[in-house]
Amino acid sequence: MHYHNKKERSLPLGRRGYIAIISAIIITAILTVIALVFSSSNFLGRFDTENAEMKSISREVARGCLEYARLQISLNSSYAGGELKAIASSSCYILPIQTQGPNKIIQATSTVSNKNTNVRLTINGTTLKTISEEEY
Repeated sequence: MHYHNKKERSLPLGRRGYIAIISAIIITAILTVIALVFSSSNFLGRFDTENAEMKSISREVARGCLEYARLQISLNSSYAGGELKAIASSSCYILPIQTQGPNKIIQATSTVSNKNTNVRLTINGTTLKTISEEEY
């Protein structure tokens, strides 16, 4: 008995190299796209974090102005507001103080890196205790 081995079909050596190169190029392209997607999302996420940070700084500067105005009212009950105040490397504007019955309403606005914050503090005109504070 004579067994004949079936001749395996194989690609010529040059053809196998071509398929390997094309496969490597496709895999590299896919990995490059995945890397770009993740890096751009991290890059854009940095801007969201920076915006939130600037808004937080703007809010705290405006609140600092509210407290400055409360201090001025404690020193001089006729303090009228209407002044620009520097706080650290930022500034805020204290709007004219309003009186509503026994209460005083202090409003301040601050802008840090194009992030605006407007806050309002209502205090008892006599005790200077906070009645309400809000961002509007």
